[in-house]
Amino acid sequence: MLVVDDRQENLSSMRQLLRRPGLVILTAASGNEALGLMLEHDLALVLLDVQMPGMNGFEVAELMRRNERTRHVPIIFVTAIDKERRQVFSGYEAGAVDYLFKPVDPFIIRSKVAVFLEMKEAQLARERLVRELNRAYNRLQKLSDRKTDYLSAASHELRTPLTVIKEYCTLVHDGIVGEANDEQRHCMSVALRNCNRLATLVDDVLDLDAIEAGEVNCRPREVRLDGILNACRDDFLECCAARGQELRVERETQLPPVLADPALVTQILVNLLGNAHKFTPNGGVVTLRAGTSDGRVHLEVADTGPGIAPEDLRRVFDKFAQTGADAGGYTGNGLGLAISSRLATLLGGELQVESERGRGALFRFALPAYSAERHLAAFVADGTERLERVDASWTLVLLRTAEAGRVESRLGAVTDRVIRRNTDSITSLEIDGRQTVAVVLAADRDGAVSFLSRVEAEWERDGETAASVRYLVLDLPVDERSAFSLESAPPVFQSMGVMTG
Repeated sequence: MLVVDDRQENLSSMRQLLRRPGLVILTAASGNEALGLMLEHDLALVLLDVQMPGMNGFEVAELMRRNERTRHVPIIFVTAIDKERRQVFSGYEAGAVDYLFKPVDPFIIRSKVAVFLEMKEAQLARERLVRELNRAYNRLQKLSDRKTDYLSAASHELRTPLTVIKEYCTLVHDGIVGEANDEQRHCMSVALRNCNRLATLVDDVLDLDAIEAGEVNCRPREVRLDGILNACRDDFLECCAARGQELRVERETQLPPVLADPALVTQILVNLLGNAHKFTPNGGVVTLRAGTSDGRVHLEVADTGPGIAPEDLRRVFDKFAQTGADAGGYTGNGLGLAISSRLATLLGGELQVESERGRGALFRFALPAYSAERHLAAFVADGTERLERVDASWTLVLLRTAEAGRVESRLGAVTDRVIRRNTDSITSLEIDGRQTVAVVLAADRDGAVSFLSRVEAEWERDGETAASVRYLVLDLPVDERSAFSLESAPPVFQSMGVMTG
């Protein structure tokens, strides 16, 4: 801490009064000397006399507030001047956190100083913890990168000979290199089936590694499930029919659109249907259901297979977990359900399972019904969380054309060309019935203005006038990033042709 007073006896008495183990007390007899020490040391507190020759305490405090290094250092004014409210107010206006009058009470000043020292110690402890966590994170990241590199290399080395093996087995199985008898074709069928299993295992391992490494992006938008349900039904009709299984698709007549990533939803359903098909005996039933409840759309896949033992339910979503291995001799690689569970989490839901031995299994997850508010809130949360820049500045920029028409669909494409791929995010949605482009920027308002200038230049390069675009810039403070919402009043857009920032 730093004690500033133009009287040497006051400095000495303060040093003696506040001395404690582990505390370095610096002293300065003038404002200039104090400012020099502040630039050299990391201070927990400044005890600052008000009446000093040359530069008084208020002037020192004002200069401290102008400097980035000393701006947040707490100041306690210690003065012998009168206690008029005007003088006290001037001290607080200059940046003081407290005011003490001479002669100071030893117990009061010790307790007040102790509070700020404890705050500084807590800050230093947090900084040490952050540094340790960063070092640990960097070590883990390096290990994760090594694992990913190893898996990529291993998958390449596996796929090349696997492709050759599969091609030669196919040549023998199909009689291309000579007529094969039934026993030889059976042997080749077994070999081909296991080649396919190994190829699927390689793909699943890489998919799971990408999910756990945060490399799978979830891009939620308005999705109508009818097309996804129809595609999944068509994909499995033939293989189910080949085993005499009935594939049922049960859905409400008018499913509302959901907020989801269609690719991830499709992958989950394909995994669940493939699992149900595999463990359902010949002549059994596989059911895909979709219905609404509590503002969400629930998707279910049920089978009439042997079910899952109670002791296996708690680990059914673990990597490489093997359950129900006696179901007609069919086994999997233990990754399909693990991948599906993690993808459901990325979509903001949870994959659940219900099963009893001998009564089949049912897997379900839910997706929120679509609304522009949910879309924008999820977009802001995802965009600001993926870079782990908690204390950095973020802004949300909304763009739309002045009028709906032929150029409306082009605004998103123009904006997409100027965003920074590694930090910024972009989506398109309807707000107040108007198509709007939303961009989350890893930047403050000055950065947002720079971004808008690039959009304006690109827009005009396409032969359009800047005045035909409206924009709105919103700050994204920490407490609003995970639960963002527009105000109830319609947002006010400004014309890009006369940008005001």
